[in-house]
Amino acid sequence: MAAELVEAKVRGKRRRRRPARGIPRAPLAGPRRGRGRGGAAPRTAERVPQNNEKLQESPCIFALTPRQVELIRNSRELQPGVKSVQVVLRICYTDTSSPQEDQYPPNIAVKVNHSYCSVPGYYPSNKPGVEPKRPCRPINLTHLMYLSAATNRITVTWGNYGKSYSVGLYLVRQMTSAELLQRLKTIGIKHPELCKALVKEKLRLDPDSEIATTGVRVSLICPLVKMRLSVPCRAETCAHLQCFDAVFYLQMNEKKPTWMCPVCDKPAPYDQLIIDGLLSKILTECEDADEIEYLVDGSWCPIRAEKERSCSPQCPILVLGSSDVNGLLPPPAGNGENGKAPADVVDLTLDSSSSEEEEEEDEEEDDDDEGPQPKRRCSYEKGLVSAC
Repeated sequence: MAAELVEAKVRGKRRRRRPARGIPRAPLAGPRRGRGRGGAAPRTAERVPQNNEKLQESPCIFALTPRQVELIRNSRELQPGVKSVQVVLRICYTDTSSPQEDQYPPNIAVKVNHSYCSVPGYYPSNKPGVEPKRPCRPINLTHLMYLSAATNRITVTWGNYGKSYSVGLYLVRQMTSAELLQRLKTIGIKHPELCKALVKEKLRLDPDSEIATTGVRVSLICPLVKMRLSVPCRAETCAHLQCFDAVFYLQMNEKKPTWMCPVCDKPAPYDQLIIDGLLSKILTECEDADEIEYLVDGSWCPIRAEKERSCSPQCPILVLGSSDVNGLLPPPAGNGENGKAPADVVDLTLDSSSSEEEEEEDEEEDDDDEGPQPKRRCSYEKGLVSAC
């Protein structure tokens, strides 16, 4: 499984390799390199530049044991032409200081016997200025190999840009998402009491903090598919109590392996996944709520959303242009058409400028009603005739 770290020797030191970020594969044995050598463990070789050329070629010769050939031939097909037991090629940086993830060198090309093997391409990036990324996964070589005692030859072509890489051949069994889910249900369930103790730990009063947390809300809806959780799951390294659905999480990583937690966006590989036993129990007991709240003592209570009240408005209806000051409907009059009162019409097409002109005209009419205004005396210079 992906939980198993494969150890290999590089330059006489022990090196730990991270599991591949693909669908978990169970390592079975390493192919035999050359004649007369056993295949009890995976084989690795360090790719060091041999000259100053930009493109380097690194050949590797190996042969499968009869037992390994039998395992491959008798394995079931995941899809036409793809066996569940495979020989895969993995490449990473040569660095013994820490675990390394799979990393392809630039301009990589893999040739198995007389045919080139397809290597995952780059994902296009929609963001400006962001370089496209290449998913570095194990490369399946099984369909190009001799499934016999014949010698297989692999040639890796790679770009020399000052870094060295380690190449490893592994015999693995690829597992489906359904198999991984069944395995997780068998060995990955965390006891409800342990989950309850974790809740208490999260809500424990911190004497150095001025803010006391009395509860934490947890949604019963999966953040991946926005549906109610069926198998609540999270990574053991995650700091949150919120879970996602293990069924959909495994299915999505089977199609496009990323193994990132959808809640905190941090790595959540398969070997770190657990099923929350407490939340699984809550899901069976609380079927009419989509959210719960954990309390300080480890207990929980459902949070039900209040239903919106549907009632007719009780306030009176205000009619624009009505003569009633209080905004109530005027009493019906019989002089309208068909015995109905004529409705007041408000012209909404008039703009503010026309309204201001009407107000100015009204003010002029009021001034005319008050009488003629007294004439003003205009000051003028000597020698000029007044026009007043």
